Amino acid sequence: MPNSISREEYVKPGLLKTYKLWVMLLAIAVISLASMYFLALNDRPDIKVPEAEVCQELLSNITQPQMVNEDWSLTHVKLMQSCRWKFSATALAQYREKLGSCCNASAWLVATRDNTPLGSELVYDGQLSKRLTVQRNLLEMLPEKSPFPDPLYKTCAVVGNGGILRNSSCGSEIDRHQFVIRFNLPSVDFPEDVGRKSSIVTVNPSILHHRFNGLNRQRLPFVKAAASYGKTWFLLPAFSYSSNTEPSYRAFYALQGSASQSHVIFFHPRYLSALSKYWHDHGFHVRRLSSGFMLVNAALELCERITLYGFWPFSMHPDGHSLPHHYYDNVLPNSRAHIMPKEFSYYVDMHFRGVLQLHLGQC
Repeated sequence: MPNSISREEYVKPGLLKTYKLWVMLLAIAVISLASMYFLALNDRPDIKVPEAEVCQELLSNITQPQMVNEDWSLTHVKLMQSCRWKFSATALAQYREKLGSCCNASAWLVATRDNTPLGSELVYDGQLSKRLTVQRNLLEMLPEKSPFPDPLYKTCAVVGNGGILRNSSCGSEIDRHQFVIRFNLPSVDFPEDVGRKSSIVTVNPSILHHRFNGLNRQRLPFVKAAASYGKTWFLLPAFSYSSNTEPSYRAFYALQGSASQSHVIFFHPRYLSALSKYWHDHGFHVRRLSSGFMLVNAALELCERITLYGFWPFSMHPDGHSLPHHYYDNVLPNSRAHIMPKEFSYYVDMHFRGVLQLHLGQC
């Protein structure tokens, strides 16, 4: 038989078709088994699979843009959703070390009798020309020592007021955290979405002016509002601007006079100045950091695991539907004071590095 004749010429047509069909089915089976194998490996955090490597390559190319817009954020949120988040104790420890060296939240976040001795001067962090000499009446308002324990909190939830929390069903998940931080006396009318637990609640004096007439006359409405958060610390920037000081003092006396289980404490201006300088030195030039950004940084020092909820500074949900600015109203912020989208880009970067988890969407 001539050598040029192919093998197929010896096979009957029916057998040839059957042969080709079996080869095709075998190839499909091999591909399916390989896919299932890689999917199974992807559920094991100790084994890297090609998808994880691709994600890491994408994440390593993230850069901080000069201007952060909604398109940039949506692109990175889609990347976040397609790549499994993995906590990095090393990356968090690096942040903690740097922030501890510059700012030291455990010692300086709150003004205490230890760090604010009688006769010393407080320099207002937002009004550097203003100084306040510490007298006995102020000293008596301050806690003896820092209210933050030496052991770090195991888990912390930092709960922003973004409209993305509306209908999120995140309340029970938030309440499971050991330490919960909230901002600006937010509404407690959405417990299914935002939870009930509060460990620290910040209060901007502008809130005291707008909602409670600066506590100049009646103080009972403020006392009732404070009671809705249960036992907590209310943290006020009494020494950021001189106009903040008296309303902050009145808030302290209002709770003290009501025998409330909660207490008013004051930001130490030294901490806020040091934190502002740290971020300015790292390229973030802003008139003033937001309360949310301040407390996220404090949490980086005080917590072993950190999850952010409600931090989304845009009017459209990542899924495409419109959102109110806050989960409880649609009042827009003062864009001259804060640059929320830029702050958000730093949260995105921290999420990708495994420093904290930025939660967006349903729980």
